[in-house]
This record gives sequence, structure tokens and C-alpha cells, in this order.
Amino acid sequence: MSSKCDTHRRQHRTVNLTLWALLLLGLGIMVWHVWVYGPEEGGLQILGTKPFILVMLSEAWHMIIGSHGIIAEIGDIWIYFMIGILIAGYIRTYKLHIRLRKTLIRHGFLSIFIAALVGVFSPLCSCGILATVIGLLSSGLPLAPAMALLISSPLMSPTAFLLTIGDLGVEWAVVRTIAAFLMGVLAGVVTHLLRNKGFQTDTLFLDDSVIDGDFHDHDFGDERLRCTCREKLSNRIARKVKNKNFIIFWAKTLEMTWMIGKYVLVGIIVGAIAEEYIPPTWLNELFGKEGAFNIVWVTLGSIPVFLHQVSASTILFHIQEALPGTLDKGAGLAFLIGGPVTAIPAMTLLWAMFKKRVFVLYMSISILGTFLLAYGFRSFVFVPHTDAGSPVFIGVSNIAGGPSSVIKKSSKYVHVAADPDRNPVIATYSDLGGGSGIVFDSCLTRFSNEAVSVSGNEDYIKNIARWLDTTSQLDITGSILVYNTFSQAGYDNDYFDKNVPVVLAENNYKVKITDRKQTPEVTPELLQGYNQLWFFSGESQSSTLGEEEVETILDYRDDGGSLLIVAGPQISDDQDFTRDANQIATEFGVTFSGAVDTAKHMHITIYGRFFHLAADELRSYYDVIRKLRE
Repeated sequence: MSSKCDTHRRQHRTVNLTLWALLLLGLGIMVWHVWVYGPEEGGLQILGTKPFILVMLSEAWHMIIGSHGIIAEIGDIWIYFMIGILIAGYIRTYKLHIRLRKTLIRHGFLSIFIAALVGVFSPLCSCGILATVIGLLSSGLPLAPAMALLISSPLMSPTAFLLTIGDLGVEWAVVRTIAAFLMGVLAGVVTHLLRNKGFQTDTLFLDDSVIDGDFHDHDFGDERLRCTCREKLSNRIARKVKNKNFIIFWAKTLEMTWMIGKYVLVGIIVGAIAEEYIPPTWLNELFGKEGAFNIVWVTLGSIPVFLHQVSASTILFHIQEALPGTLDKGAGLAFLIGGPVTAIPAMTLLWAMFKKRVFVLYMSISILGTFLLAYGFRSFVFVPHTDAGSPVFIGVSNIAGGPSSVIKKSSKYVHVAADPDRNPVIATYSDLGGGSGIVFDSCLTRFSNEAVSVSGNEDYIKNIARWLDTTSQLDITGSILVYNTFSQAGYDNDYFDKNVPVVLAENNYKVKITDRKQTPEVTPELLQGYNQLWFFSGESQSSTLGEEEVETILDYRDDGGSLLIVAGPQISDDQDFTRDANQIATEFGVTFSGAVDTAKHMHITIYGRFFHLAADELRSYYDVIRKLRE
């Protein structure tokens, strides 16, 4: 028998060619952008002064080491990747997904739901699960549960779940898991209804030679799926030792680190290129606007692009960062479902092994099911114009609203967290280069004594303090200076100075509140001893901060202090709450301007409506993982 695996070598060749095609496409976009628009930050400033190849090399170097670059992204997600790999290695070592074969056969119609659930927790992608499904069909399993497994498995796995938490937040991880399960159930039910229309198990294959077996079996009965990967480390160990599952586990984990890691790496590279070089107006048309057909275009456009389950969330994260506002979650879900479920390598094998009606059924369910779930979740589940994955919204269901200014971003490091009616009102700043975090909020009343009592608003305030504490680079922690620039009646004790400090003090934060009357000047001495500055911009006809004060605050941030900058609306020339805030915010690519009225209670996430308890439980695990990463 040949020492090389001809079957999986063909599959791997198809996969690798597709991945290389994605990388070349990304490089082409990069070259086109630099040629048409000139280099981005990190590249040469004047294109004509240096050879074009040197400009491109400079751009590539910045893409690798930049604050939003490949190395920074790897450092941010590696812990989620490794934990997912360990879980997947355990499942593969003990073949838990194969052990369920008899269970699926025994439970009839219920096996559809069991198979969809198994697919969600299976570590196998679309290529790997196909061989398992063929074995199940050959064992007498009806096509309906097999189709449920075949559809749900490419959409979610332990690794993909943890990477989704790292990239997009807990809400997306939960939603993506539920969507994968529902896609599997939908596929199984539809196939069950069509079981007497030419979809009996004994009429599915192109011939009758397929027999039982498992992924990577060297003695598989059908040579088209026979695997002779005897050179694989885990296979060599399995032949030489008995009852050494611990050793085999580590061998399989090492194998899967590269097998899955290459998808993650390509996802990071393509995502970083998309964020940096695809014009934001293009991405905004597909992912930033809730149009009637953008879900259709995203779904159809994902079919020819090989999106693995573990790379899709990373690419979507970068797309989200490049948008001027929040992500259209319906289009985002279509991207996470449509790409992985229609992977080209699996489609090639499916076409070669099964009769064409099976292929057509699979593709129809994949495309139409993506439409159904994406539009359904957008209409009935998702809260529009919010990013529940933002660190300030962890576990927050609602926040207080009211009169606000509008945040305009001009920096890629600014991430819009909430923009009701497409008017950004909350944003964060994180350059990932070691700088401390900044939160921008354009609603002063959100921090009033009355607003703090709004359900979720207290959690929002605590999240701000927690995130700014985490990102601060100063040696001290948990110490907040609250400074407002009201020179006349404004944030007095009855309006502001009661509930916010109480909430923070209950969470072990040291808080000092002062204003323009008590402390007429912001000095380095005033800021000393605090790792957070909460700056509230008061109403004024002209800016009250002097140039030295502005420099003091900017130096404070450069030295590692974190900032919360809050400004109200521009009601009139006499009542403009933005002037003081803008002297600081504009240095970071944010401008407060205009006036809008937001809802008194703004919904942030679906937690409160559906799975608040589950989300909170997952958040606790996420916090543990985050501490391990740090």
C-alpha cells in the first residue's frame, strides 16, 4: 500500500489551492489600493519618491507588525485557539462523534435533532464530516439525520466557538451556535419530508461500493475515501502502542494545530487586508446598511470564497472594525453561515460521490437556509445598531438614553458600539499597540443619578470602569478621577454626584469627583494617583480648557492613563456641551457634533429577551480565558 494518502492529498491540494487563491486575492486588493490611493499608515508617505516594490514591502511589513496587524491579532486570539484545539483533539482521540452512530440509528425522527447537536460540537469541518456521514449512511442511517450532521458540522466546533468569543463576543458565539443547530434541524426535516422523492439511502450513491469506515482509516472499503496516512504521527503511534490514548491525544492535537491553524492564519491575513485596503464604502454597502438584498449578496458572494468556520469570524471582525458604524448583524450571520457550509473542497467530493439530486438538495438547503436564518434573526432576534461584543456592553441588556450629540469617527482605531438610527453615540478607542483604552459617550444624562437606576445602565458604567482599568498602563489600579467642566449650574449633587460614585465604590473603585469651580485647572498633580480620568464636558459658549490643560490630559493618556470622555448635544451656541470634549477627542479621531434624541431606554442586546442566564454563564468562562491570556 502506498505510504502517501492519495485521497486526502487530493482534498488537501484543493484546500491549499483555495487558501492560496484567497491570499493572492488579498494581495491583489492591497496592490490595487496602494496604486490607486497611495500607501496607508506605516507605508511610505509619497508614492512617487520610491520604487513601487519598496512601497509594497513597507506596507506588508506594517501589515505584519502594526497595531492592528497579524502579530497583534495572533496575540489576541491564541488562547481561544489552543483551548479549542485541545477540545477537538480529545474528541478525535476518543472518536466520540463516531460512538454516537448507533444512537442516531436507534432514535428515528429524533435523531435529526441529535445529529444537528452532534454536528455543532464536532471538531470536523465539511471535508472531514463527509467521510463520517458516508459511514453512517452505509450503516443504515436515513439521509435526514445524516444531512443534519453534514450541514451543522461545518458551521460550528469548539475551536470556532472560542474564537468567535475572542473575535466578536459572547452574543455572536451563542447566536452562531444556535444558527448552526437550526440549520442542521432544517436540513434534516426538509430531507425527511422528501424521503420518498428519491432520497432513500440505497439510492444516493453513484454506485453501491461504499461501505462502513471512519475518517483516516487506511482499510476503508472504498478506495475513493481510503486514507493511507500512515506517515501521520498519530497513526504511527496508534499502530505501535496500545492503550496510550494520552500520547495519541497529544499527537492528534499537534496535527490539528496546523490543520486548523492554517485557516486561522489565512483568516487573519485576509481580514487585516480587508480592514486596511478595501474601501469602507464598499464594505458599508454590504455589511453596514440593513438593505433588503444585502443578505442575498453576502450569501451568494460567500459561495465561491472558501471560508472555513474558524477563519470566518476573524474576517468578520476586521470587516466590522472597518465600518463607519455598527455591523448589520443579519449580513454578518449570512457571512458566518453561507461561506463555511458551501466549502468548495467538500462540494467537489459531494459531487463526485453522490447522485446529483443529493448535491442539489444540499446546496438548496444551504443557500435558502442561510437566507431564512439571516433575515429571521435580523427581524426577530438581533437588536439593530448595537455591538454587544463591545467590552462596555458585556452582559448589558439596556442603557439609558436621552439628548445626545453624534460621534463622527475618522480613525480606524475607533470602534462604534452603538448608533441608534445610524447616529453613533457610544464608541471605544483601542490601538492595540500598548496604549490605554478610551470610551466616548455623547449622552450626559446617561450618567445622571436617575439614569443609573435604569436596568443595565449600572452594568454599563461598571463595564466602563472595568475595561479602562484593564487597559490602563499605569502601575495603580481602581482609582478614578471624575472631572466636569461645568462653570455654572450643571452636575450638582442632586443630579450627578450620588449614584455613579456609589456604584463604583461598591465595586472597590476609589472615586474622586471635582469640577471647574472646585478645581479651576487640570494639572499633572491633580491627575497623579489615578489610572482613569472621567471627563465630562459642560455647557459653554467657548472652550474652557487651556492649551496646557489639553496637553496635560493627552500626556496623561500617553503615560498609560485611561479616559472616558462624555459630551452632550449642541443645543445652541449658548448650550454646547461638545467644545471641551472635542479638544481632547479630536486627537483620537472622534468629533462630537449635532443633537439627536435617543430613546429613553436603549436596547443593547438580546440577552434580556432570550438567554440572559446562558450568556452570563458563558461570560464567566470568557473572563477566565481572558485572565489566562493576560
